Amino acid sequence: MNDSTLVLVTGGSRGIGRHLAAGFAAAGHPVLLTATSAAGAERAAAEIAQQTGATVLGVRLDVADPESVAALLDTVTGLEAERGIRLGVLVNNAGVIESTEGPVWEADPADLVRVIRTNTIGPFLVVHRFVPHLLDVAAATGEPVRIIDLNSGSGATGTPQYAAYSASKAALFRLADSVHHFGWERGLRIFEMSPGVIESDMTRSMPIHDRRTGDDWTSPAALVDLALALAGGWLDAWSGRYVRAGVDTPESLAAAADGLAENTRRLRLDPREG
Repeated sequence: MNDSTLVLVTGGSRGIGRHLAAGFAAAGHPVLLTATSAAGAERAAAEIAQQTGATVLGVRLDVADPESVAALLDTVTGLEAERGIRLGVLVNNAGVIESTEGPVWEADPADLVRVIRTNTIGPFLVVHRFVPHLLDVAAATGEPVRIIDLNSGSGATGTPQYAAYSASKAALFRLADSVHHFGWERGLRIFEMSPGVIESDMTRSMPIHDRRTGDDWTSPAALVDLALALAGGWLDAWSGRYVRAGVDTPESLAAAADGLAENTRRLRLDPREG
């Protein structure tokens, strides 16, 4: 990844996505971020550009609308042609959570649909539309391209209070399995990255985090450092696998990269084991 590598961050106007968009911009990369409103995306992009001096643009995206995703790809290819840059990193960050904690049968059905639509259908549609272009970039440049999915401990181990959110994130492990299987030899890498527990509007709204203070929250800097390392190609052995900011560091993952077992950090259940 070099300074002309375009980074796309969905849901990049606030929260975790905002930290990531700003982090990539501060590292010198042109960034395209999305939000559910054009005004929100443009405002966040302008603020990050002013803070970092980087090229940062913002556009509207409904991540679960195929036509909106197709329009986003048109925007990306237009930027590539206009500015002489190439998309090399896609961050599937856009996500939501249930409005209330509790058993799934007490949830608002519309809320359940909203979570699955955004968190699962969205990344699948983005991958479906963008991977052919990313593969073209890899073939043209001879360099790998990378996808970072924002996953969660809820996807890896489950959070009973948020069944739809947990299920939506667990589904991304299956997406990563397929992308890694079909994409590795063609230069495509994908990572399932948990941000830890970053203090944000979403996490502050969750009663299970009410008692967190100070060091109980994951540092945004740790999140950005890990994302930059994944995007930079130093940790490609972890493609298709789960990593967690605040627990894993670029150094610890690099040290453990040699000789990874087939199932290490993958969501696999084998009925023949234990």
